[in-house]
Amino acid sequence: MTTAQLRQARDLLAWSEDDLALRANVDAESIRQYEAGHYPPSPEQRAAIRGALTAAGVDLIDGASPGARLRPADAPDKGIPPSELTTENDR
Repeated sequence: MTTAQLRQARDLLAWSEDDLALRANVDAESIRQYEAGHYPPSPEQRAAIRGALTAAGVDLIDGASPGARLRPADAPDKGIPPSELTTENDR
C-alpha cells in the first residue's frame, strides 16, 4: 500500500486520518507520518490499516498503476489477502 493509495482511499471514504486511526486501531500520528513519507508502518499497522479500508469497501489496486476504488455494493468482500494476515487481523 503506497501513501498515494492510502490518501486516495481516505478521500473515497471521506475519512480523516483520525477516522482511519480509530477504525484501524492505529495511532493517528503514525498515519500522518506514513502519508507524509516519514514513517513506514510496521507490518501489523499496515495490515490493520488495509483491513479497515477493505472492511469499509475499498479495493486497493496493485500493479503498474496502483490506486484505490470503492467496491461496488453488490461485489463480494475478498477479505484480507493471506500475505497481509497477522495475528492482529486474523479474525
